[in-house]
Amino acid sequence: MNFYSCHPPGVTKGFIKGEALRVLRSNSSQFTSEENTSNFKTRRQNRHYPARIVEKHLSEIKFSDRKMSLAQKNNAAQKKILPFVTQYHPALPNLKDTLMGKWHLIDNQPQLREIFKEPPIISYCEGKSLLLHPS
Repeated sequence: MNFYSCHPPGVTKGFIKGEALRVLRSNSSQFTSEENTSNFKTRRQNRHYPARIVEKHLSEIKFSDRKMSLAQKNNAAQKKILPFVTQYHPALPNLKDTLMGKWHLIDNQPQLREIFKEPPIISYCEGKSLLLHPS
């Protein structure tokens, strides 16, 4: 995936962390893990990813503590959060900022406050492709 492709900003972080965790999972020794992580960084630079962004997202993964990095997180106390799903386009304004800026209007209404206890999360769906897929 090219850094300048038309994807929501969170996709870049998720992609970098997901691929780094895959490298960590698939390499049992520390040396091969470090070597493959270095190769991963080089491949990201070849696809025009800024080095500081790659380093920032990779720093969130603890390569030295493999068990901790690969442990599943327990989300026992998950809240029921409503997703707000829309099609992504880079020319749109930041929907999260707009929604949170006007959230007080929903929060001030007693009936709406009961329905929407938490602000929704913004989710983007893939847009229609102009390319025709062969059947």
